[in-house]
Amino acid sequence: MTGPTVEGVEQRNIIAWFNSVEYVEDDLKGHIASFVVMSPTNIPLIFFSIRCGELFEMAQPERMRVGYNAREALRRLMNRDYSSDIEKDQLLRDVKATKDYNMTPDDIFRYAGKKESWEKDEKIERTKEVTKVLASYPAVELKLFGINDTARAYWASLGLPKHIRMGETLFWLKVVETLEAMHKYVGCQYVYLFAAYKEAEGKLVQYYRVRLKFKSDANLSANKPQFDWQSQFLYQSIEELFEQKNRFRELLIKD
Repeated sequence: MTGPTVEGVEQRNIIAWFNSVEYVEDDLKGHIASFVVMSPTNIPLIFFSIRCGELFEMAQPERMRVGYNAREALRRLMNRDYSSDIEKDQLLRDVKATKDYNMTPDDIFRYAGKKESWEKDEKIERTKEVTKVLASYPAVELKLFGINDTARAYWASLGLPKHIRMGETLFWLKVVETLEAMHKYVGCQYVYLFAAYKEAEGKLVQYYRVRLKFKSDANLSANKPQFDWQSQFLYQSIEELFEQKNRFRELLIKD
Protein backbone atom coordinates (compact mmCIF):
# COMPACT_ATOMS: atom_id res chain seq x y z
CA MET A 1 0.00 0.00 0.00
CA THR A 2 1.34 3.42 -0.95
CA GLY A 3 0.78 6.76 0.70
CA PRO A 4 -1.47 9.49 -0.73
CA THR A 5 -0.02 11.76 -3.41
CA VAL A 6 -0.07 15.52 -2.85
CA GLU A 7 1.05 17.74 -5.75
CA GLY A 8 2.73 14.78 -7.42
CA VAL A 9 4.68 13.67 -4.34
CA GLU A 10 3.83 10.50 -2.44
CA GLN A 11 3.45 11.20 1.29
CA ARG A 12 5.40 8.19 2.53
CA ASN A 13 5.54 9.58 6.06
CA ILE A 14 1.77 9.13 6.43
CA ILE A 15 1.72 5.47 5.43
CA ALA A 16 4.93 4.80 7.38
CA TRP A 17 3.35 6.16 10.54
CA PHE A 18 0.10 4.25 9.92
CA ASN A 19 2.13 1.01 9.70
CA SER A 20 4.50 1.83 12.57
CA VAL A 21 4.81 -0.38 15.65
CA GLU A 22 3.75 2.49 17.91
CA TYR A 23 0.60 3.13 15.90
CA VAL A 24 -0.34 -0.56 15.79
CA GLU A 25 0.20 -0.85 19.55
CA ASP A 26 -2.06 2.15 20.14
CA ASP A 27 -4.72 0.43 18.06
CA LEU A 28 -4.36 -2.85 19.98
CA LYS A 29 -4.63 -1.00 23.29
CA GLY A 30 -7.76 0.80 22.12
CA HIS A 31 -6.15 4.24 22.23
CA ILE A 32 -7.00 4.75 18.57
CA ALA A 33 -9.20 2.88 16.08
CA SER A 34 -7.70 2.29 12.63
CA PHE A 35 -9.50 1.15 9.50
CA VAL A 36 -8.60 0.05 5.98
CA VAL A 37 -11.36 -0.01 3.36
CA MET A 38 -10.83 -2.92 0.96
CA SER A 39 -12.19 -3.54 -2.52
CA PRO A 40 -14.09 -6.79 -3.28
CA THR A 41 -10.85 -7.94 -4.93
CA ASN A 42 -8.91 -7.36 -1.69
CA ILE A 43 -7.15 -4.14 -2.72
CA PRO A 44 -6.66 -1.51 0.03
CA LEU A 45 -8.44 1.66 -1.12
CA ILE A 46 -8.27 4.13 1.76
CA PHE A 47 -7.10 4.09 5.36
CA PHE A 48 -7.99 6.26 8.35
CA SER A 49 -8.05 6.38 12.13
CA ILE A 50 -10.34 8.02 14.67
CA ARG A 51 -9.95 8.75 18.35
CA CYS A 52 -11.73 10.67 21.10
CA GLY A 53 -10.97 14.37 21.34
CA GLU A 54 -12.36 17.70 22.41
CA LEU A 55 -12.71 21.22 21.03
CA PHE A 56 -13.08 24.31 23.16
CA GLU A 57 -13.51 28.07 23.28
CA MET A 58 -10.67 29.96 24.90
CA ALA A 59 -11.47 31.54 28.28
CA GLN A 60 -10.65 35.10 27.12
CA PRO A 61 -9.87 36.61 30.56
CA GLU A 62 -9.47 40.09 29.04
CA ARG A 63 -13.05 40.01 27.76
CA MET A 64 -14.23 38.82 31.16
CA ARG A 65 -12.39 41.71 32.84
CA VAL A 66 -13.87 44.29 30.45
CA GLY A 67 -17.37 42.84 30.83
CA TYR A 68 -17.10 42.78 34.60
CA ASN A 69 -15.81 46.37 34.80
CA ALA A 70 -18.60 47.54 32.47
CA ARG A 71 -21.31 45.81 34.49
CA GLU A 72 -20.04 47.32 37.73
CA ALA A 73 -19.73 50.73 36.07
CA LEU A 74 -23.33 50.55 34.83
CA ARG A 75 -24.56 49.63 38.30
CA ARG A 76 -22.70 52.54 39.89
CA LEU A 77 -23.84 55.00 37.22
CA MET A 78 -27.47 53.99 37.68
CA ASN A 79 -27.15 54.41 41.46
CA ARG A 80 -25.09 57.60 41.08
CA ASP A 81 -22.45 55.84 43.15
CA TYR A 82 -19.54 58.18 42.40
CA SER A 83 -18.10 61.15 44.23
CA SER A 84 -16.67 63.28 41.42
CA ASP A 85 -16.85 63.99 37.70
CA ILE A 86 -13.45 62.35 37.32
CA GLU A 87 -14.78 59.13 38.85
CA LYS A 88 -17.90 59.33 36.67
CA ASP A 89 -15.79 59.77 33.53
CA GLN A 90 -13.80 56.65 34.43
CA LEU A 91 -17.01 54.65 34.82
CA LEU A 92 -18.18 55.87 31.41
CA ARG A 93 -14.85 54.81 29.90
CA ASP A 94 -15.29 51.34 31.42
CA VAL A 95 -18.64 51.05 29.64
CA LYS A 96 -17.33 52.41 26.34
CA ALA A 97 -14.44 49.91 26.44
CA THR A 98 -16.91 47.17 25.53
CA LYS A 99 -17.23 48.68 22.04
CA ASP A 100 -13.68 47.56 21.25
CA TYR A 101 -14.88 43.96 21.78
CA ASN A 102 -18.28 44.41 20.06
CA MET A 103 -20.05 43.42 23.26
CA THR A 104 -23.82 43.50 23.45
CA PRO A 105 -25.53 44.19 26.81
CA ASP A 106 -26.06 40.44 27.15
CA ASP A 107 -22.35 39.85 26.50
CA ILE A 108 -21.42 42.30 29.26
CA PHE A 109 -23.40 40.43 31.89
CA ARG A 110 -22.37 37.02 30.55
CA TYR A 111 -18.65 37.77 30.69
CA ALA A 112 -19.01 39.48 34.07
CA GLY A 113 -20.64 36.35 35.46
CA LYS A 114 -17.90 34.19 34.01
CA LYS A 115 -15.24 36.35 35.67
CA GLU A 116 -16.90 35.83 39.05
CA SER A 117 -17.10 32.09 38.40
CA TRP A 118 -13.43 32.09 37.32
CA GLU A 119 -12.33 33.76 40.56
CA LYS A 120 -14.34 31.31 42.67
CA ASP A 121 -12.79 28.39 40.78
CA GLU A 122 -9.31 29.82 41.43
CA LYS A 123 -9.93 29.31 45.15
CA ILE A 124 -11.04 25.71 44.66
CA GLU A 125 -8.90 24.35 41.82
CA ARG A 126 -5.25 24.70 42.76
CA THR A 127 -3.87 22.32 40.13
CA LYS A 128 -1.99 24.60 37.76
CA GLU A 129 -2.02 21.93 35.02
CA VAL A 130 -5.80 22.31 34.69
CA THR A 131 -6.63 24.91 32.03
CA LYS A 132 -9.93 26.74 32.30
CA VAL A 133 -11.83 27.33 29.05
CA LEU A 134 -15.01 29.21 28.22
CA ALA A 135 -16.79 26.13 26.84
CA SER A 136 -15.85 22.64 25.68
CA TYR A 137 -17.43 20.42 23.04
CA PRO A 138 -17.27 16.63 22.59
CA ALA A 139 -15.45 15.79 19.38
CA VAL A 140 -13.70 13.02 17.49
CA GLU A 141 -10.37 13.44 15.72
CA LEU A 142 -9.88 12.03 12.24
CA LYS A 143 -6.23 11.03 11.84
CA LEU A 144 -4.16 9.94 8.86
CA PHE A 145 -6.97 9.79 6.33
CA GLY A 146 -5.25 8.76 3.12
CA ILE A 147 -5.67 7.07 -0.24
CA ASN A 148 -3.75 4.06 -1.50
CA ASP A 149 -2.50 5.68 -4.69
CA THR A 150 -1.92 2.34 -6.44
CA ALA A 151 -5.65 1.60 -6.12
CA ARG A 152 -6.57 4.37 -8.55
CA ALA A 153 -6.23 1.95 -11.47
CA TYR A 154 -8.79 -0.36 -9.85
CA TRP A 155 -11.14 2.59 -9.27
CA ALA A 156 -10.78 3.69 -12.90
CA SER A 157 -11.60 0.13 -14.04
CA LEU A 158 -15.06 0.44 -12.46
CA GLY A 159 -16.07 2.79 -15.27
CA LEU A 160 -17.61 5.40 -12.97
CA PRO A 161 -18.00 9.02 -14.11
CA LYS A 162 -14.78 10.98 -13.60
CA HIS A 163 -16.32 13.34 -11.05
CA ILE A 164 -16.96 10.38 -8.72
CA ARG A 165 -13.53 10.37 -7.11
CA MET A 166 -12.26 7.52 -4.99
CA GLY A 167 -11.10 9.48 -1.94
CA GLU A 168 -14.11 11.75 -1.72
CA THR A 169 -16.63 8.97 -2.38
CA LEU A 170 -15.17 6.61 0.21
CA PHE A 171 -14.87 9.43 2.73
CA TRP A 172 -18.60 10.10 2.60
CA LEU A 173 -19.70 6.48 2.29
CA LYS A 174 -17.18 4.74 4.58
CA VAL A 175 -15.50 7.22 6.92
CA VAL A 176 -18.69 9.12 7.72
CA GLU A 177 -20.59 5.83 7.95
CA THR A 178 -18.13 4.75 10.66
CA LEU A 179 -18.64 8.04 12.49
CA GLU A 180 -22.42 7.58 12.31
CA ALA A 181 -22.11 4.14 13.91
CA MET A 182 -19.91 5.59 16.67
CA HIS A 183 -22.34 8.46 17.24
CA LYS A 184 -25.05 6.01 18.29
CA TYR A 185 -23.06 5.22 21.45
CA VAL A 186 -20.84 8.26 22.10
CA GLY A 187 -21.92 11.88 22.35
CA CYS A 188 -20.12 13.98 19.75
CA GLN A 189 -20.62 17.49 18.37
CA TYR A 190 -17.66 18.00 16.02
CA VAL A 191 -15.18 16.12 13.85
CA TYR A 192 -11.76 17.69 13.42
CA LEU A 193 -8.40 16.98 11.84
CA PHE A 194 -4.99 18.47 11.18
CA ALA A 195 -4.29 18.66 7.45
CA ALA A 196 -0.66 17.60 7.06
CA TYR A 197 0.68 20.36 4.87
CA LYS A 198 3.28 23.05 5.39
CA GLU A 199 1.27 25.84 3.76
CA ALA A 200 -1.92 27.08 5.45
CA GLU A 201 -3.67 27.41 2.07
CA GLY A 202 -2.04 24.40 0.36
CA LYS A 203 -3.88 22.05 -1.99
CA LEU A 204 -4.57 19.46 0.70
CA VAL A 205 -6.15 22.08 2.96
CA GLN A 206 -8.27 23.30 0.06
CA TYR A 207 -9.29 19.70 -0.68
CA TYR A 208 -10.63 19.29 2.84
CA ARG A 209 -12.39 22.64 2.69
CA VAL A 210 -13.90 22.44 -0.79
CA ARG A 211 -14.50 18.73 -1.34
CA LEU A 212 -15.05 17.50 2.23
CA LYS A 213 -16.59 20.72 3.63
CA PHE A 214 -14.27 21.24 6.61
CA LYS A 215 -13.60 24.77 7.82
CA SER A 216 -11.41 26.79 10.17
CA ASP A 217 -12.11 29.96 12.09
CA ALA A 218 -11.25 31.64 15.36
CA ASN A 219 -14.30 30.42 17.29
CA LEU A 220 -13.03 26.97 18.22
CA SER A 221 -9.64 25.74 19.40
CA ALA A 222 -7.94 22.37 19.75
CA ASN A 223 -4.83 21.01 21.40
CA LYS A 224 -2.21 20.42 18.71
CA PRO A 225 0.47 17.81 19.61
CA GLN A 226 3.98 17.95 18.17
CA PHE A 227 3.11 15.29 15.58
CA ASP A 228 0.67 17.75 13.98
CA TRP A 229 2.81 20.87 14.07
CA GLN A 230 2.94 22.57 10.65
CA SER A 231 -0.55 21.21 9.95
CA GLN A 232 -3.79 23.16 9.54
CA PHE A 233 -6.59 22.68 12.08
CA LEU A 234 -9.97 22.09 10.40
CA TYR A 235 -13.33 21.01 11.78
CA GLN A 236 -16.97 20.32 10.91
CA SER A 237 -20.07 19.79 13.01
CA ILE A 238 -21.51 16.28 13.15
CA GLU A 239 -24.87 17.58 11.91
CA GLU A 240 -23.27 19.23 8.87
CA LEU A 241 -21.19 16.14 8.17
CA PHE A 242 -24.18 13.80 8.14
CA GLU A 243 -26.23 16.21 6.02
CA GLN A 244 -23.41 16.50 3.48
CA LYS A 245 -23.17 12.70 3.32
CA ASN A 246 -26.89 12.41 2.58
CA ARG A 247 -26.61 15.02 -0.18
CA PHE A 248 -23.65 13.16 -1.65
CA ARG A 249 -25.59 9.87 -1.68
CA GLU A 250 -28.51 11.57 -3.43
CA LEU A 251 -26.18 12.90 -6.13
CA LEU A 252 -24.70 9.42 -6.61
CA ILE A 253 -28.15 7.92 -7.08
CA LYS A 254 -29.01 10.57 -9.69
CA ASP A 255 -25.80 9.80 -11.59
